[in-house]
Amino acid sequence: MEDLRKLFGTDGIRGVANKELTAELALKVGRAGAKYLVPEGKRGKIIIGRDPRPSGDFIESALISGILSGGHDVFRAGIITTPAIALLAKILDMDGGVVISASHNPLNDSGIKFFGSGGQKLTDYQEKAIEDYILDEDIENTLPVGTGVGRFKTMDNAVDIYLDYIFKYFSIDLKGYRIAVDCANGSSSILVTRALKELGAEVLDFNVDLSGENINKNCGSTHPEALKKMVLENRVDIGFSYDGDGDRVISCDSSGRILDGDSMIAFCALDMKRNGNLRNDCIVTTIMANMGFHNTMDSSGIKVYKTQVGDRYVLEKMIEVDCTLGGEQSGHIIFRDISPTGDGLISTLEFLRAALTGKNKISEIYDIFPRYPQLLENIKVVDKNKIMTSSMLKEKIAEMDKLLGKDGRLVLRPSGTEPVIRVMVEAKTMDMVNDVVNQLSAVIKRCNDL
Repeated sequence: MEDLRKLFGTDGIRGVANKELTAELALKVGRAGAKYLVPEGKRGKIIIGRDPRPSGDFIESALISGILSGGHDVFRAGIITTPAIALLAKILDMDGGVVISASHNPLNDSGIKFFGSGGQKLTDYQEKAIEDYILDEDIENTLPVGTGVGRFKTMDNAVDIYLDYIFKYFSIDLKGYRIAVDCANGSSSILVTRALKELGAEVLDFNVDLSGENINKNCGSTHPEALKKMVLENRVDIGFSYDGDGDRVISCDSSGRILDGDSMIAFCALDMKRNGNLRNDCIVTTIMANMGFHNTMDSSGIKVYKTQVGDRYVLEKMIEVDCTLGGEQSGHIIFRDISPTGDGLISTLEFLRAALTGKNKISEIYDIFPRYPQLLENIKVVDKNKIMTSSMLKEKIAEMDKLLGKDGRLVLRPSGTEPVIRVMVEAKTMDMVNDVVNQLSAVIKRCNDL
């Protein structure tokens, strides 16, 4: 459908907390979200969690108030990862889940993400319906009174329930492994170290400050250089790095080579195919995946379906083609038989299980497929729509497409979560990549200044 949404981006509602994402808006979002998560006439149960950003305090309070005033009960899980809330909504038979987080975004941002009763993210149509309800001036006239309002409960065991579920799938023995983890000073800080230690690993954890004041600051999955430094300085077997809300993960081998989502998906896909666990011998990824990744999957008899960027689009395609594995280069990886969304911890454990039981050593994973040189440039702009519709930019894109030919490609898109245009270029040589990126970046900056 044509995207007419005003509040929702590619991953929920995001904005600068207390300026764009205000308490007043959060209250309305709570009411509207609950209305569309819960079947009409039913008193619903909604589970809510958050990352540790300071702004989460007031946004959570407002969001909970909105849900309660709409006549539905709230179960507060506290600081916990986004995928944990998705799973808990499913495990506990909730009508839906809500997470307050801006994922990998900077400290000042925050966001609201919704999950349906099965823990799946909402569709574009559902998000548009929620927006329409938020903008309806007559909401106040439909609210319940007396005993019709919702009630509130704090959950003290949310993390335990989530980890108990995870451990049913993973009985691996990690004794003898030294693992470094960069938790981005986010929600993974309370889950990952505990899980890996319970499975026997020696864990060196970094960036586990839960004050929220340093979330994603020069660390986490968007800053792989921090993980590489940790791994090399501490001489560990492997390292893993997460984003602020724990739905992404990338890894790093003992030689300091970064294994992004493409590498982790490829490794797990080949292992699952060998073991007969890759249903329909297919995977789903996005247009950002490396050309070398596609070539290796094709030569291994694995069909690759591509979607636009966004893990919910990946999941929708996975359901359509009945696929068990999918994800994004950025580190969102979905193992659909275990969880309905990307989960950094689950991806970590699946990756380690394949490394323990498969024929490839961790040191060999980087070389599973030949990588085409690739560069992603994020360019800050004032008006994304103005830039993307610029005739000057369209002409430059056509020129660069012709220059790259069949031996390269470019993807240029507006971010759904930040005021930036993302430019990705892939070619046989890094010189060609840099040349094309520089030319496109110059035109975008020129358009931005007009």
